[in-house]
Amino acid sequence: MISLIVLVTVNSALFAQHNFSVEVTGVEPGKGSVFFGLYDKEKGFLDNESQIATAKVKAAENKVVYTFKNLPDGDYAIAVYQDLNNNGKCDRNMIGYPTEGFGFSKNYKPKLSAPDFDEVKIAVNQYAKTSIALIVK
Repeated sequence: MISLIVLVTVNSALFAQHNFSVEVTGVEPGKGSVFFGLYDKEKGFLDNESQIATAKVKAAENKVVYTFKNLPDGDYAIAVYQDLNNNGKCDRNMIGYPTEGFGFSKNYKPKLSAPDFDEVKIAVNQYAKTSIALIVK
């Protein structure tokens, strides 16, 4: 009987599924969509090919919310941007700085370069949420 309880406990921990809700504020209402990228490791962080999940939410109001569902326990980071002109990418200026609103989990504000995964990761081992205020320059 004890081994059955241990087996059930181990299986529950291995296959735990959680939701991670992301609220984005500072959205320009009625202009394009907000894109969400979810990452689970340092390698490839901020590369589109390394996203484990993505979402696109129409920018109808000054705030949008999206929930990533059924995530296993782990560390996750979010990168978002508002695609004002609906061209499917975050536009940048000549030196590579985004010209459309963008942001990261933990509401991280970059100084001179994009953050490392470890600077913006959030442990998800139960329901988790984060708020991101878009950075607009």
